[in-house]
Amino acid sequence: MKPDWTYRPGPDIAPLAPEGLRRAQRLAKDAALVGLDAVSPGVTESAVEEAIHDYLRARDAAGIWTITNVGLGENARTCFPTQGPGEQAAAARDVLMVDVHPITRDGFWGDCTRCRVIGDYPEANDALRDLTALHYETLALCRPGMPASELFGLSLHRLTQEGFILLDVLGNIGHSLAAGAAYTHGFIDAGNHTPMWGAWAIEPFAQRGDVAVKVEDLVWFGRERCEIL
Repeated sequence: MKPDWTYRPGPDIAPLAPEGLRRAQRLAKDAALVGLDAVSPGVTESAVEEAIHDYLRARDAAGIWTITNVGLGENARTCFPTQGPGEQAAAARDVLMVDVHPITRDGFWGDCTRCRVIGDYPEANDALRDLTALHYETLALCRPGMPASELFGLSLHRLTQEGFILLDVLGNIGHSLAAGAAYTHGFIDAGNHTPMWGAWAIEPFAQRGDVAVKVEDLVWFGRERCEIL
């Protein structure tokens, strides 16, 4: 039986995120950090993916709900479910991006993206620092039942102010997430006016200058407040 954490509008939504969802997201975040720790100059995307999957297997994950994205070099400018990791190796001055999607044994899904700057790369350090700050500004603006399009507009405005260009190929900063399904209630984009309840992944993916960076966390849009997982 699937866990019961599906989207419900208005006061029917649970006030707090299910504990199983919290566990799934902790697993996703920890696995992403394992991926970041696995990289150094010369290490390939496939080797980083293997380190992440070894960690998930050791923590008894049931699997992944879409591919693990690992991007180095030019591949860090694309993060999409059709682009798996390859044999691109980390340069001495590079950015690694990992996007992890575990499923727990009790059926909950996690989703987390993290980046790491490799070597002496001040522009990348600045871009990652600034995007992370803008990401958490956006999370602080979340409120129960707000339209997805409103959150998108607030985020895009700040990204543009800070010199970032949105890179997501579908033009969004995130998506809905439910038990056994992502995207059921659409994306956080300009055209989706769906009120946000339950779990949503917020993941600005943007470029400034030559540097592409992405950060992702889950937010539970509860009955009375929002909670960053």
